[in-house]
Amino acid sequence: MPDYALKSSGAAVIHSKTSPSFQNTKGKYFLYSLPVLDYVRSPELILEPENHPGNCWPFAGGQGHVFIKLAVPVVPRAVTMDHVSGRTFHRDSISGAPKDFAVYGLKEEHEEQGTFLGQFTFRAVLNPSQTFQLKNEPSVLVNYLRLQVLSNWGHPDYTCLYRFRVHGDPPQDGGKVPGSSGNKRH
Repeated sequence: MPDYALKSSGAAVIHSKTSPSFQNTKGKYFLYSLPVLDYVRSPELILEPENHPGNCWPFAGGQGHVFIKLAVPVVPRAVTMDHVSGRTFHRDSISGAPKDFAVYGLKEEHEEQGTFLGQFTFRAVLNPSQTFQLKNEPSVLVNYLRLQVLSNWGHPDYTCLYRFRVHGDPPQDGGKVPGSSGNKRH
């Protein structure tokens, strides 16, 4: 399934509409015992395919959101959430994984709410990569998607999101919306 939230294809995070990154004060860089830089991971990481321990976007607490400009307008059909895979993850990794989340589709950047596309539970301990079929598919193309993380698996300080993908149908030839010929999908 193509990923329309892939950075290398043109997708981007709208930082002004996204939760701030968690700042780990233990991750400061020092030069001659003086702090020179706080190490802060960008939310753009969730739009990239690299998935190894620590290569995630952390935000403070158990709730946060990210606003994504899709690579092309699509009728969204599903989303995939990924967490670190393999034997290298540990208890803190799972407790910091997103748990409950909601997804909204928006045509314009300035829209406040958008169209509710569904609410899901990510069970990272069962499978580090899970695809969720959207429950309320819009019949129109969306240019933006908002991922609203509602809770994590218990970490008190932060939630760490590794990757988020968006799947759907791009416009057909002539700009027509897929499935809009008057036939209702069941």
